[in-house]
Order: sequence, then C-alpha cells, then structure tokens
Amino acid sequence: TNALRLLWRAVRLRCPNCGKSRVAKSWGTVHTRCATCHFRFERSSDSYFTGAMFFNLIIAEFLFAVIMGTTLVLSWPDVNWDALTYGAALGMLVTPIALYPVSKVVYLSIDVFMRPVRPEECDPSNTNWTWLGV
Repeated sequence: TNALRLLWRAVRLRCPNCGKSRVAKSWGTVHTRCATCHFRFERSSDSYFTGAMFFNLIIAEFLFAVIMGTTLVLSWPDVNWDALTYGAALGMLVTPIALYPVSKVVYLSIDVFMRPVRPEECDPSNTNWTWLGV
C-alpha cells in the first residue's frame, strides 16, 4: 500500500514522492528539492518542520517505553534500578538529538500521505506559495 511504501522511504531517508534521492543534506538540514523528481521538501512557507519536533518527541518516547519495558522484563527480578534510572535519563537526552534528521523525513512522509503531492510541487520554476493556500 501507499502507507507502507512511504514508511519504507522514510526509514531509508529518501524522497517520499519518488524514493530515489536523499532528503537530508547533512545532520539536521534538508535539501530544498529532490534531486530526481524536484519535489519541494518544505511544503509551506512558515516553519514547516516544526511538526517534525512533535514526531521526534513521539518517536523518542515510544523507543524509551519499549527499551524500558524490555529491560525490566529481561532483568526481572534482579533489576539494577540505579543503572536503569541513569540510563533512562541519558537515553532521553541523546535519543531526540540522534533522531532529529529521521523525524524530519517521517514528518514529511506523513504529510505526503495526508496531502498527496501535486504536480506544482515538483516544478522547480514554481517558487511562490499561493498554490498551497498559504
């Protein structure tokens, strides 16, 4: 299905429209357009990727819950509570930072799923935002 294809492209950090070119230019920065299909990654003019911070938090908290639960189950009844406490705090600091580039691609993929790509978004000569309604 389309959702699985978008998910696979997000995991590989590829363009959600064509799946060929990388979205991330470097850690934390995104190319303006796809090198293959010319899809514009920033789909509106106003701080488009602030939604990525929300998805970053969701992903980090989900991973925290899975890792914490797995650690508790595997080490029960001899849980090292000190290591778990400090490890959890360290993990919650490091994980959102490490996942920041991934969260941008996940957010972009979810947006493409909810609002399919229009031909105007793949036109490199189109630089105004009026076609998006913003």
